[in-house]
Amino acid sequence: MSQNTINIDEASLRKAKWIGKLVIPFFIVVFLFAALTPFTTIPAGHVGVATLFGKVDPTELPEGFHIINPLKKIQKIDCRNKELTIDGVGVPSQDQLTTAVDVTVKWRVDRSQAAEAYQETGSAESLEDVHLKPLLRSLLREAGKGIENAEDFYQANVQVSMQNKILAGLDSLSKKGILVEEVLLRGFNLPRMIVQGVEEKKRQKQLAERQIEELKRFSTEQEQKQVEAKAEKMAAVEEAEKRVALADAKAYEITAQAKAQAEAISIEGEALRKNPEILQLRAIEKWDGSVPRATLGGNSIPLINLNDFDNKKP
Repeated sequence: MSQNTINIDEASLRKAKWIGKLVIPFFIVVFLFAALTPFTTIPAGHVGVATLFGKVDPTELPEGFHIINPLKKIQKIDCRNKELTIDGVGVPSQDQLTTAVDVTVKWRVDRSQAAEAYQETGSAESLEDVHLKPLLRSLLREAGKGIENAEDFYQANVQVSMQNKILAGLDSLSKKGILVEEVLLRGFNLPRMIVQGVEEKKRQKQLAERQIEELKRFSTEQEQKQVEAKAEKMAAVEEAEKRVALADAKAYEITAQAKAQAEAISIEGEALRKNPEILQLRAIEKWDGSVPRATLGGNSIPLINLNDFDNKKP
């Protein structure tokens, strides 16, 4: 009984030793595999730059899973679009006045030059600090030298020209692995004296525009009054012409009637002169049968009224 127990224990011990010989190396391999990490994953929008004992591998690792030398270190460079904003950059103009300009630059790291850029400068943040910011400030000041007066910064064509000049200047950074997409000038803070002058000029312009509008309105009203007066004048002239026409017609009528009467009188007078018996006939026609009682005159013959005799008869 005791001998059997001893045999079983020895068998279990040998089995445990055999299992231990398998498990321990397995865990050692797993530990070494995890510690050395012979693989890496490059996330979206990034590239990998491998270094071995400080030496940079010139070949970038694209996005995805990669089996690598576990002794290499991988730097993941962000190549997505970035924005650099600098506020209040002093830009002097030709009139010796300094304007504070707010500028934004959209840029990204060139994938094909990420390894070289990392070798020369470092990470994307180092590229921005070492190359992009200093050149941007310099180009802003250089662009300001072409501006005659500080207030010209408010002109749209001046702003567009400055943006184009700065963008063209930043293209040189492509050799450093920096690709600039766009330059935006977001704000111009002019000196206070210039701002006051611009505001006053704007106020005067608005006042002049209001005066012009008022003059236009007054001119329109005057034109309307002139049109109305012209219409009234034409109506008055037309009415006067009507009245003149009526007067002319009336005068013609009166003249024609008088002329006709005169012609009638003339004809009648001529007829009476040629025929005096017509006067006697008309006198007889108007006689009522009465005989004149007396006539006055030196040689006149007294007339006797025959009616008196008739009245005295018995």
